[in-house]
Amino acid sequence: MKLLTTTQVAEMLSVPAATLRWWRARGEGPDIVRLGGRVKYDLEAVERFVNDRRATFTLRAAARKVTHGTV
Repeated sequence: MKLLTTTQVAEMLSVPAATLRWWRARGEGPDIVRLGGRVKYDLEAVERFVNDRRATFTLRAAARKVTHGTV
């Protein structure tokens, strides 16, 4: 298991660290691990979070193509 800091994950996802904190507060971001009061992210959880979004986008894009007559 490789644990990452908020800063590292923010850089990976190209979002501000504040966005990760906002997602975390709303329960929307990647799963976290709390160690000694510090927040860490498991690399596998971050990758899963990204892959879940990719699948959602693909389904939405396909739905748009069907409703706009491009498929």
